[in-house]
Amino acid sequence: MGTDSSETPRAQAHHVADSLVEVDLATELAALRASDSYQAADHAAKTIAKQPGVRVVLIAFKAGGQMHEHHAEWAITVQGVHGHVEFKVADRVVALMPGRLLTVAAGTPHHVTGVDESAVLLTIGGAHMPS
Repeated sequence: MGTDSSETPRAQAHHVADSLVEVDLATELAALRASDSYQAADHAAKTIAKQPGVRVVLIAFKAGGQMHEHHAEWAITVQGVHGHVEFKVADRVVALMPGRLLTVAAGTPHHVTGVDESAVLLTIGGAHMPS
C-alpha cells in the first residue's frame, strides 16, 4: 500500500486515510489470504482506503465462501479481481470475474458467493455534494 514494509500492521493501517493511497492488489490479496481471519472463515475482508464519502474494501473468498444477503446504506461498486464470484440481486445472478464491474443502488439486498478461490474490490460511496 505504498508503506514501509518494516512498519507494524497497526502503523500500516493508519495509511488507509492518507491523502494518496497506492495499493498493490496482488500483495494485499496474498496478505489477506494468509491472515488468521481468512484461515478461520470462508471469506475475509480488509479496508484498503477510507476517505470521507468513500471506502474501498478488498474481499477474498474461498471456493464456496459466501456473504449472506445484506445491503449497503450507500451505492456500491464491486469489481472482479481474481477468480469467479456470483453476485445475486433478487432473481438475477451475475458472474463477476476480473475485468467486470457492477454498480448496486443504495439499500439493494444482495448475496455474494465465491465459485472458486476469488476476490473482489468493493467501493462503498457516501453522501455526495450536488454537482
